[in-house]
Amino acid sequence: MHTGVKLHGWDWWQSIGSPKSVCAPMVDQSERAFRMLCRDLGTELCYTPMLHARLYTEVPAYREQHFDAAPDDEPLIAQLAGHDPATVLRAAQMVEEEVAAVDLNFGCPQGIARKGRYGAFLLDEPDTMVALVSTLATELTVPVTAKLRLLPSASNGREANHADSVALCRRLEDAGASVLCVHGRTREQNKQNSGRADWEGIRQVVEAVNIPVVANGGIGSMADVEACRQATGAAAVMSSEALLENPALFCSNVDPKSGGYLDQDELARRYLAVCAQHPPCKGAAMVRGHLFKMLHHGLRSNPDLRDDLLVARTLPEMHGVVDRLAAARWEQPAFHTAHMRPELSWYARHMSEPGMFGSREQHELQRRDGKGGGIANAASTSGKAAAASAAPAAKGDEAASEPESREAAAKAALARRDRKALERQRRNRNRGQGTRSQRGKNRAAAFMALDS
Repeated sequence: MHTGVKLHGWDWWQSIGSPKSVCAPMVDQSERAFRMLCRDLGTELCYTPMLHARLYTEVPAYREQHFDAAPDDEPLIAQLAGHDPATVLRAAQMVEEEVAAVDLNFGCPQGIARKGRYGAFLLDEPDTMVALVSTLATELTVPVTAKLRLLPSASNGREANHADSVALCRRLEDAGASVLCVHGRTREQNKQNSGRADWEGIRQVVEAVNIPVVANGGIGSMADVEACRQATGAAAVMSSEALLENPALFCSNVDPKSGGYLDQDELARRYLAVCAQHPPCKGAAMVRGHLFKMLHHGLRSNPDLRDDLLVARTLPEMHGVVDRLAAARWEQPAFHTAHMRPELSWYARHMSEPGMFGSREQHELQRRDGKGGGIANAASTSGKAAAASAAPAAKGDEAASEPESREAAAKAALARRDRKALERQRRNRNRGQGTRSQRGKNRAAAFMALDS
């Protein structure tokens, strides 16, 4: 939150506690409930979801549904996206009293960012980027930060040009940026084409500027966090998708209070408990998205529970699905244990290159376990129990891989038809429930219903 004294660079960074672990800005996913869960489990700095600057200034319903800062949710950085300095400034001035800083999104590689002329597509307009940073740095009462990707080489969009990236970061620093968050990939490295993060490119930025740099990209475990810090010299490390699946990443899945191991079932329960205290503004849809990531392999292995989660509309209904899945003793990825199964992870779904996720962590755990200490011992009991319970699940997986009978296929088709009918009914009901803002309030209220 704004303290009344505008600090810059390292002075500001130290004023918020010199955070080392950061939750990334993620559309519809880094909402307050998720941020609060991450803060309880080792995350020291969080960003809001990306806010579209023009919509934020023009549409009250958009503001209500997308900005959810609170006094106990700090330090918090609000991220804005846009290309017009005047519009972005107006949006920034509407949030600056409720956040520690305002961030500019120069990293989103999605097609919608190209159409809207923001995110990583502004890397083609460095003068616009500089103008945005300069305007906010001059006019706001809080610092301005920027999150960007590495610039590509002329010959290959998936290879970074370190010299050009460093030159751009220096320009942003000169324009007034207090912190830079550098994603060690280019705009073309996205989804299944993500490839490995280029930590060397981040290191060169760290050495070239005199402000804090946050490293982003390739962070799936605490072993990755430690390796990234050592390789880049960054002030902090940011995680995005891996943190969505494992909000306990920054505490190595060891409960900071009890010292017990936190498996995926427990993380899902804790997330739902936080939702009861901080109801997500978009209700069940937002919560469901988180549960599908945390419980990825369990829901794939138990399609009946997956379907139940799809139609769950209230907090008690979702609690019921989570409890039934836990009772099924599904085979978990077992993060931060010597029994880790990265192939069962949602985060690993686009990682086609061998060793991109898991090998560093497993090697480190086995080394520590051999010395009789560290995370491996803290999680060994839970890990062995998970491995022991995996045997019956493995048989079930084999059975599931067999071709479906004609009767089972017909039953699944009917279930899909019924789900679509329910969805049509829901949309029709929405049309009679007033404005978008009112519908959002109705969804949140329905989600918090005490009985189904």
